[in-house]
Amino acid sequence: MEWPLLTTVQQLIAAALSLPADSGHVISRYAQESDNDVYVVHNDRGTKYIVCGVAKGAAPDADAHLRKCLLSVPTASIGIQLDATGQVTKIIRRSFRTGDFDYVASFEKPNILASAYRLEPKSLKPLTSNLENVLFEVHSAFRDIDGLHAPDALDEICKLIYAKLFDEEQSVKTGELLFQRSRYRSVEECAAEIRQLYLRAIDEDRAIFSNKIPTYERSRGVFREPLLLSSPAIVRAVELLQHHDLTASPVDIKGRAFQNVLAPAIRAGMGQYFTPKEVIDFIVRVMQPNVRELIIDPFCGSGHFLTSAIDYVRRMHAKADKLFHEFAFTRLHGIEKSDRMVRIAMTDMRLHGDGHSNIRCSDSLLPFSNYPDLYRETFDLVMTNPPFGIDLPRDSLTQLGPFELATVCGSTVSLEIVALERCLQLLRHGGRLAIVLPDSVLSNRNTAKVRSWIERHARVRAIISLPIETFSPFGANIKTSVLILRKHEVSETYTRNYNIFLADVDSIGYDASGRTCGESNLNAVADRFKAFIDKEGW
Repeated sequence: MEWPLLTTVQQLIAAALSLPADSGHVISRYAQESDNDVYVVHNDRGTKYIVCGVAKGAAPDADAHLRKCLLSVPTASIGIQLDATGQVTKIIRRSFRTGDFDYVASFEKPNILASAYRLEPKSLKPLTSNLENVLFEVHSAFRDIDGLHAPDALDEICKLIYAKLFDEEQSVKTGELLFQRSRYRSVEECAAEIRQLYLRAIDEDRAIFSNKIPTYERSRGVFREPLLLSSPAIVRAVELLQHHDLTASPVDIKGRAFQNVLAPAIRAGMGQYFTPKEVIDFIVRVMQPNVRELIIDPFCGSGHFLTSAIDYVRRMHAKADKLFHEFAFTRLHGIEKSDRMVRIAMTDMRLHGDGHSNIRCSDSLLPFSNYPDLYRETFDLVMTNPPFGIDLPRDSLTQLGPFELATVCGSTVSLEIVALERCLQLLRHGGRLAIVLPDSVLSNRNTAKVRSWIERHARVRAIISLPIETFSPFGANIKTSVLILRKHEVSETYTRNYNIFLADVDSIGYDASGRTCGESNLNAVADRFKAFIDKEGW
């Protein structure tokens, strides 16, 4: 078919791309510089997916001009240079990850007829146990196609899940799915549409939260980072995920699927951000969060204390009513400095049924005046595993705090010590804390003043010693314990006359390399602690 309404140049581009006139796609002029014109190809939704330069003469700067225009189109990765006769002279591919350009020999022309069958929202199927490795397949595709290391691949998976969940939510209103392969004529069009979908998700979040306390800026704003994947990698991920309804998939299967892509990131050197699942589930079990409690992890890393809490409350509450909905959307909070880890935590939280993911991308040790919606003595329960082994000079603490413990620890103070104080600052009077600490805090002579400070502010309910291999698979060989406290009530009289639960965990269920080894006695310790609390009280 001919393009009767197009200029000669546009007809040349359409012919070079083998783009049929009935495609609904548009070729529009984008820029002009000397003897080089630049046009952009839009699909029927208006998404720009190919940039074309047409040199009328010698145009020595045509290549540079094409690259400049390609950089200004956030959804396109391919630039095509044509001469005055419509012959393709160069094909440029842009890397979103490095910002570099490569010359390529060919590209897939947008002449593949879109399938008559397009995926409809009602055709999507939840993940099953047989398909829970689908995210790992995506992870492997990113490694094979783009050469991404595990942490970078995980980062891109989070962005794609963010876009797909948004598409599933929007499909309820629009009746159409954009996160699919069959509706697009080429790899480049499909990839551009997914990039556009991701940008729309960001804009929608910004609009939703713009009139509220800056939820977008504190957390969802971490998704402002662009998709860095190549077009083939995006399309392969779409092919793997398009038939699955992530929103409706069982929480436990989604959780395991996401764990399958977290494991390589841990092995690749991100272990410092993760706490063993066995320890997290144990702490959540002994702390017994309930549906009415306000919970925070001020050093949340990947957010697993929060996802474990939502799973525990879901099991205990046993129904998805308004109260549980409020718990999942408003009562689970976290703070984390790394924007990458916030993306990971938010993705995992959303897959577990938390619709807002109240994770703040911030330093948890700043003065409270820096937080627009975080206040002292607010939370019912704090569960956390702060970073170990970082000594902060007293001078650096002028930017943080203020912290009482900074004044009793000499010229330096360990981060875990000020982290402990921040946890108690966050707790309401009568609130509960479970924190993983190095044994040195609990036993060394030079931390005696820290222990005295703890006794003045809280009642110690348990010290549970963990085996030395607990954190070995995560790259840390340090002896730790779980310290469990209840913050004093306002009128409570300080006393040492009370019982404390002490336990020594002999086996955590794996050895120093992370291999399954023996039977864990965490459950037995949890049962004994529950019996202790039932008798002694908090």
